Amino acid sequence: MSSEWKKRKRRAESVAEEAWDHLVSALDNARSFGGAVKDRAYDFKDRAGDLAGEASDRYSTASDRVNSVSSEAWKRANLALDALSGRRSRTPWGWIAVAALGGVALGWAVAASAPKVIQAASDRLYLDDPDELSSTADAPAPYEPVVPVVPGRPVVPPTP
Repeated sequence: MSSEWKKRKRRAESVAEEAWDHLVSALDNARSFGGAVKDRAYDFKDRAGDLAGEASDRYSTASDRVNSVSSEAWKRANLALDALSGRRSRTPWGWIAVAALGGVALGWAVAASAPKVIQAASDRLYLDDPDELSSTADAPAPYEPVVPVVPGRPVVPPTP
């Protein structure tokens, strides 16, 4: 192995270790910050109980926001933790099945409606019966074959 490859490998390992340390630190900070936010929210709830219904609405709105942001942060932190530890993410088989079933349903709907669409288009294209000629149409001229004239040969008229 070359020394350059070993240097790059050591650098990648040190970057991964630093990322791992930062992630663990961020998780610890989030855990302690989440506890502080939760305590603060309970304090706010206690004070909101003393106030009118508007404060209670504000509390529930703030609580919902904190919960949604907190759950999203935990999801992302767990995904980062899985990525750094080398675990692969799950294959979303449910979404793949939904997409396949949706494609089958769409194909069936198109196949079922295609004859109706074709019939409607042909009805619009041929307003009159296509076998009947309109009264303004001229009859086509009779077919007369063109016989080339060759010098020295007699011209023979075509037989009907």
